[in-house]
Amino acid sequence: VLSSRKLIRLFLLLIVLGASGILVFAVWKGMMRKDQRLDQASEPAEAEMKLTDMEYIEMQDGKRLWALKASEATYHQAEQKTLLKSVHLTFFLEDGDEAYLESRDGALYAGTKNIELWNEVRATLPRGYELLSDRAYYEHQKSLVTSEAPIRVTGPEFNLTGQRWEFRIPERKGMVEGDV
Repeated sequence: VLSSRKLIRLFLLLIVLGASGILVFAVWKGMMRKDQRLDQASEPAEAEMKLTDMEYIEMQDGKRLWALKASEATYHQAEQKTLLKSVHLTFFLEDGDEAYLESRDGALYAGTKNIELWNEVRATLPRGYELLSDRAYYEHQKSLVTSEAPIRVTGPEFNLTGQRWEFRIPERKGMVEGDV
């Protein structure tokens, strides 16, 4: 037979053990939630702004340098870039001609105004030249389009392939290198 004193001690011991168990569980649960918040914070940020049928024209000294059109543009502030879908880039040349770049995807970098294109890149140049590649990169400060991806060039009098290419916009000069 347990005395009432031993019964009270046993009851208090059970209460202390129960409270301790609840405290340990609460601390563990809080740590799990913190880990989940850290995991969510490390995931790529959602776009801060999303536009459809976007068009941007770059001007210099009252002249159009280039025009950028995309079916969709999502701006990511942390990376200072805008991701683009169905990209159409038009370069306005000094003599009034135009050169075109198109791709399925691309990115406009806000700080530099450089543009990267990928997935089925097609360049259409004056005098009937067409270039096909998987990537192209426009360097705004240099007015230069380059690529380290394989390329196929067709024109009125030739058809060639290479491993790299560049097109200097102001000079209207192109170059293909590597296994030409």
